[in-house]
Amino acid sequence: MKKKIRILLLLITVALLAFIAYVGLSIIGDEDEGVQEDDESELVEEPVPQEEINNIVILGDSIGSGVGDEESSGIGDRYLELMDRDGDETLTNLAISGYTSSRLVDLIQTGENDATIAEADLVVISIGGNDLNRLAFQRDLDLPVAFLDTLNAYLDNLEIIIGDIRTLNPESEIALIGLYNPYSLIIPELSDYLIEWNDETRSLVESHPDATYVPTFDLFQDQMENFLYEDYFHPNEEGYQAIAEQLYTLLNYSTLNPKGF
Repeated sequence: MKKKIRILLLLITVALLAFIAYVGLSIIGDEDEGVQEDDESELVEEPVPQEEINNIVILGDSIGSGVGDEESSGIGDRYLELMDRDGDETLTNLAISGYTSSRLVDLIQTGENDATIAEADLVVISIGGNDLNRLAFQRDLDLPVAFLDTLNAYLDNLEIIIGDIRTLNPESEIALIGLYNPYSLIIPELSDYLIEWNDETRSLVESHPDATYVPTFDLFQDQMENFLYEDYFHPNEEGYQAIAEQLYTLLNYSTLNPKGF
């Protein structure tokens, strides 16, 4: 009887030791997996080759056309340099200084550039700054009311712009450059409305497939002296480079753009 009890105790002890060893190995394994996940999260995402982008069209205003860049590169050429392609790409810049969203609607709807837009792999739009800027030069203005009227008209126009581009070209990527804040020192009260303007713009753009909002507010916020041209409104070479790099980051990294594009 005592012998049977000793055997039973031995079996229980062996089973208990085996259970403890199993639990310990499981914990170590979990810790190893956790370390591996942390290591993977620290890996730098490599840029995805943009084999699908050969034709780029720029639409919009003076920032789209590159005013303030004494190297005459603007957003488009700087973006192409970042892509580091073979030089066979086509860049067509249709942006015109002073354009508002309503004038861009008119330009697109003339039909004169239908073929160019239809062949584009990427359409970059810079628009809205002149819509908002007009409020700065009107006197005796009820600013809250005028701002809402201007914003709503701009959003209606932007919806038409994106819709018309999509009708002409269902496949292209569309990127809209957000507004930075050159008003902070000269017209502080107007700068308060700019964040709302950008938020509404982002919401509209991101409601469309294959459309990307490119924020610039934070890029410029602490770099006004370095990024603005001597007119304190348009970007200089460094400012355009920062915008082009932001565009490149958002379009060319697969974690940010599922198309890798």
